[in-house]
Amino acid sequence: MRKSLIRAGLAGILSALTLGGTALAGEVVWWTPNFNEARARELVAKFQESHPGITVNLQITTTDGLPQRVLTALQSGAAPDIIDVQHGWVTGYAQNDLVLPLDDVLKDRTDYVPASLDYVTYDNKLWGMPYRIESLAVLYNRKHFTEAGLDPAKPPQTWEELQAAAKALTRDGRSGFAITGGGEVGNTIFRSMPFMWMNGGGILSQDGTKVLVNSPETVAAVQFYTDFYKNKLSPASTLENDGTANRRLFIAEKVSMYQAGQFDVKSIQTENPNIDIGVMIMPHPAGKDTAAVLGGWSFVVPKDAKNPDEAKVLVGFLSEAANQGFLTDTFPARLSAMDLPRFGDPILQVYKQMLPFGRPVPNQRNWVQISQAYFDGIQRILLGDEDAQTAMDEAAEEIEGLL
Repeated sequence: MRKSLIRAGLAGILSALTLGGTALAGEVVWWTPNFNEARARELVAKFQESHPGITVNLQITTTDGLPQRVLTALQSGAAPDIIDVQHGWVTGYAQNDLVLPLDDVLKDRTDYVPASLDYVTYDNKLWGMPYRIESLAVLYNRKHFTEAGLDPAKPPQTWEELQAAAKALTRDGRSGFAITGGGEVGNTIFRSMPFMWMNGGGILSQDGTKVLVNSPETVAAVQFYTDFYKNKLSPASTLENDGTANRRLFIAEKVSMYQAGQFDVKSIQTENPNIDIGVMIMPHPAGKDTAAVLGGWSFVVPKDAKNPDEAKVLVGFLSEAANQGFLTDTFPARLSAMDLPRFGDPILQVYKQMLPFGRPVPNQRNWVQISQAYFDGIQRILLGDEDAQTAMDEAAEEIEGLL
């Protein structure tokens, strides 16, 4: 009886994962995140005008819990035909034989930012089609700087200066520098891992073979990151906050500085046009270079896609320079698409300056589970259950078992 209930429950989960039921001939089921929805619908309408024999069933995902949801779908045999995923997840899918190569779809290889293709290449094959690249910078409220006696034209450049500015800005119910500690795991990975890299550490070595998460360099960086919360310079809600929550606090002028992508700028300008937004390079240890995760999104076609040929036609359409530049919230993966007027806004220049300092996450087949183990350690520190060294030692033990 118990086994029957488990089987029935699993069947229900897999049915829910497909969202669209049984795929029809010529129908492409496309999972895209909710931040893409409006633009994706416009592109679907445009595609179907020129491809009347292919029907696109657009289904909207949310980033919270997405890594595990996608992995479950890919392993279930009930996946959609196209899924938008973060670059760092792709080679793990390839190593586990869960997605199809897309070399036959790629056009104009030299028009792509090389790192975006490197990110999704494994065993000399392309397993994802990158359409969006990004790095984080720090947004700050220039008015708050002035009120705190800081020069908004000279934002912090080093870790020491960032800490000092956060202390000066934490006043009158405001938090000086908001970190993330909750929500979608990738939020905290993208915001904290650069601090490790700047300090000579990391979660793993770049080739994915050696655990670094409990090295002295990494633990010092984790301590630096989590101390903003422990010293009450980050909001009381940090344990629940992801990047979206921090943006809302910044819009409400309850936060003076936070790490964000360029995708946040338009929302801030729309919802609170009175904020004079400043953008700074990610502060770094004195005498060392800054760093950032080179992030972004790619399309993958699952190995079990019901209509892979039609899916590849849609991926090719979405990868055209004009369509790619239209869809992305940040920078496009194609160089020619960066010439579109929307990418010339002066406020985006610091983000462009950060791109050369961007690095891919390590190439490891179990990266999703590894990043979860690290994230759980961060939460234990923020909860006050463990110090940074103990939490990272426990994370290291768990990660060793995943290599």
